[in-house]
Amino acid sequence: MPSDAELDEVWRALVDEFGEENITAWNIFREIRDTFDDEKEARAKRLALLRSETARGETASVLKALDDILAKRRLSAPPGDRKQIAQAFQRAEIEALQRAAERDKGDFSGLPRDPLVKPPTAPLAAPVPKNETIMALFDRFESERAGSMLRDTWVKNRKVVELFADFVGRGSNANTLTRKHVRDWKEHLFKWPVKAAQIREFKGLSFKEVIDRNATLCKPAISSKTVNQYLYSLSKFVSFLLANDYIKDDLMRGMFLQLDKSIKKVFPYSIDQLNVIFSSPLFTSCRGDGFEAEPGNVRIRNWRYWIGLIGLYTGARLGEIAQLHVADVREIRGEWCFHVTAEGATDKAVKTAGSERVVPMHPELIRIGLLDYHAAMTAQGKPRLFPEIKPDARGFLSGVPSRFFNDYFRSIGVKDGKSQNFHSFRHGIADAFRRAGYLDEQFGCLLGHVKASTTQRYGILAEGDLATRVAMIRAVEFPGLSLGRF
Repeated sequence: MPSDAELDEVWRALVDEFGEENITAWNIFREIRDTFDDEKEARAKRLALLRSETARGETASVLKALDDILAKRRLSAPPGDRKQIAQAFQRAEIEALQRAAERDKGDFSGLPRDPLVKPPTAPLAAPVPKNETIMALFDRFESERAGSMLRDTWVKNRKVVELFADFVGRGSNANTLTRKHVRDWKEHLFKWPVKAAQIREFKGLSFKEVIDRNATLCKPAISSKTVNQYLYSLSKFVSFLLANDYIKDDLMRGMFLQLDKSIKKVFPYSIDQLNVIFSSPLFTSCRGDGFEAEPGNVRIRNWRYWIGLIGLYTGARLGEIAQLHVADVREIRGEWCFHVTAEGATDKAVKTAGSERVVPMHPELIRIGLLDYHAAMTAQGKPRLFPEIKPDARGFLSGVPSRFFNDYFRSIGVKDGKSQNFHSFRHGIADAFRRAGYLDEQFGCLLGHVKASTTQRYGILAEGDLATRVAMIRAVEFPGLSLGRF
C-alpha cells in the first residue's frame, strides 16, 4: 500500500497538471486511493473466506480456478485427487494473502511458513549426468583398467560396488560421495547376511531392505574379514575416482578394520589326518567315479589323485595346480621343477605377479610316479597336465576340484567346518620348512610370497638359487606319513 507521503506526492502532481480546484484532479486521486483500499479490503475478505472453508474442510472457493487449470492443460483428476489438489490451492493462496497483508504495511521480510510452498533451504541440485553416476563410472574404471585384475575379481568387485551404489542411491553423482557414506555403509555391512544373493527371501530387495528383512530371518552376517574384503573392493574404485578428480577426498582413509592377523583361520593337517587322507580309497583303490570314498577295485590316477599329492609337497594353491600345463613341468639343469605361472594360456592366472615361481619337484613325487604320468600326458599330446578338468561357470579351472576335495575330505572325516581344507596343505609344508630349520623369509620364494622378479622365469633362475630351492624342498618331511606307489 502507498504511504501517506506517496499519496501526497501523487496529489501534488495532479494539482500541477490540472489545478488545485479542478474536479478531474480530485476524481483521479480518489480513484487511485480507493483502488488500493478496495484491493486491500478484498484480500482481507478472501483470506477470511479461505480460512473459514479450510476449517470446515470445504474447497468451493478454489474449484473454479482448479477446473480452469485442468481444462487448459487437458488434465483430469479423480474426485479424491481433485479435492486434495484444491486443498493445496487453498493453502498456497492463504500464504500469498498473508504475505500481501504484511507488505501492505511495508513489511517485506516475511517468508512462506507452510511446507507446501516453503522455498528450499539450499539450491536445487542439477540433474546428474548419466555418465557420472556411480555405476557408469565403474564401467569406465573397468574399461580403462581391465588388465589390472582378473576377470573373476572384476565380477566380484562390481557386485560390491553395486551394493554400495544401492545403499547411497544408484542415481547419485559420484562427486557427492562423502566419507560418511562409506562409514555408514560399513556399519550396515556388519548386518549383511552371508551369501545374501542366494537366499530366496532376499530376491528383489534393496540393500537396506535385505538388512531389515534379516532382522526377522536372523541369517548369519558376514565376518569382519569379509567386511574388510568388501571395503578393499570399493577402495580400488575410489582410488580411480580420486585419481581422475571425480572426488576430492580419499573416502577410504582409515576405514579398514584393524584385524588380528595372528589368529589362524586355517590349520595344517596332522600326521594322523594325512595318513587318513593318503590311505583312503581315492589314493589306493575305490569303487569308481562318484564313489571315490568307498573301497573297491578301481585305481583312479588322474587329477583327483595327483592334485592332492602335489599340494602336499609344493604348498601350491589349488588353482595353481589345476591349471598346470605339461610344459610347466620341466627339467632345469638336471632338476625337475614346477613353474607356477600365468604364461602360456588365457585360462591361467596367479594371485599376484610375485606368485609366479619355480618350485623343484620333491623326490617323493618322483618316487610315486608323477614323471610317469607327465610322460603319458606328453605322449598323448595333451597341452594341460590335467585335461579332464573343465572350467566352471566363471571360467576357472579351480571350481570343480575345490568342490570335489571339500566333499571328499568331509566324507572321509578329516574336514569339519572351515578350519581345514585343501589350503591346509600349504600351511603344512610351511611348518615342514620350519621343522627343517628354514626361516619364513627363506622359503617364501617357494610359496609365492615375494615381489615380482624376472628371476622367476624359465632358465633365468641362477644355479645357486636353484640349488637352494632344491635343498629346501628335499628337506621337507612328514614323519610318520606312508605313501604307496603309482
